[in-house]
Formats: sequence, structure tokens, C-alpha cells
Amino acid sequence: MRNRVITACLAAALAIPTAAVTATPAAAAPASAHSALAHGHGYGFDVRKFVKGRTELTLDPAAAQALTSLGVTVKPFLAGTRGSKISFAIVGNPKDGTIEHIGGLLFQAGRKWLLLSNYTIDLNRGVLTGLIDLRQRAPLFTLGAPTSQGVTLALTDAAADLLNTRFGVTAFTEGLVIGYGNPILR
Repeated sequence: MRNRVITACLAAALAIPTAAVTATPAAAAPASAHSALAHGHGYGFDVRKFVKGRTELTLDPAAAQALTSLGVTVKPFLAGTRGSKISFAIVGNPKDGTIEHIGGLLFQAGRKWLLLSNYTIDLNRGVLTGLIDLRQRAPLFTLGAPTSQGVTLALTDAAADLLNTRFGVTAFTEGLVIGYGNPILR
């Protein structure tokens, strides 16, 4: 059943256009962009039945500036936007200590790109894992202290190495705060 729910959400989300997001936190996304997942209509069934809420991501200003200086843009993939926040649909059963999402982020610099998607927040381990280029799951962020913007998301060593290798830089380090996550369950 769980696979059918996730498949239905993904099928519905494939029709959602994604807007480019600049790496500046204040202009991270156009305010008018909303996903059909948030509204639940237009697919012949109510998608909202499968969505348990959303997690909003706000890019850290220093991380956004670093990405911009490297020429890296960030685009939502099967995710909505709410002002400067990127919104990922929560699916699955959050009561089991994990919060599963559909969607992700596409990092791109010229012809080089990296897709990090289908996040799972493991509240017991304090880590956010995700699929790398839709293939292999890996720990991407550690969960840090809560702030007024959400829980701090800091790069793991593996994610920093991946970003550095993919984009041919040395700017990404373990513990670098990329942003703040704020899960909102309904």
C-alpha cells in the first residue's frame, strides 16, 4: 500500500512544473508558484489524501551566497514554493520516527548537476537521508539545533565530498549549515 501511495503522489507530481530558484534566500522562489500537491486538484483524485503535511526549507544566507559565488543554482524538483521557502510533501507515516518526502533539489552549474531527492528525516538518528541522482540513498544532513526558521541542516562529510567532487570545488565542508527545515504535519 505504501508503495502505491508514493507512486500515486509521484505520478501526480510529475505534472507539476518547477521554477528555477536563485541561491539567494530572499528570492529563493517566486511567491506565486504553488504545487498542485498543495491544492490537491487537477488529477481526477484528491492528492491531499496521500500527503501528510509538508516540510519547508529555507536556505541559509551564507550558504546561498556561497552557492551563488560558485555559479551554482538550486531548483526545486517535484516540490512547491511558498515565498522564499521550498516546500516538500510529506508522505508515509510520520508516527514511526521518520518523516518521508517526495521531491528534492537540483543543484546545477553549467553542464554539471546533482539531484538530491526523496528525503527521509530520521528523528531517532538525527539525520536526513536522500537519494543521489535517484539512485543511491545516503546521509546528506545532520539535524541541529532548532532556530526561529526551523531545524538547522548541516552537511554530512559524505554530502560535502559529493558536492565538492561533482562541482570541482573544495568549498563544501562537513557541518556547513545549508538551511533550515520546518516540518508541518496536518
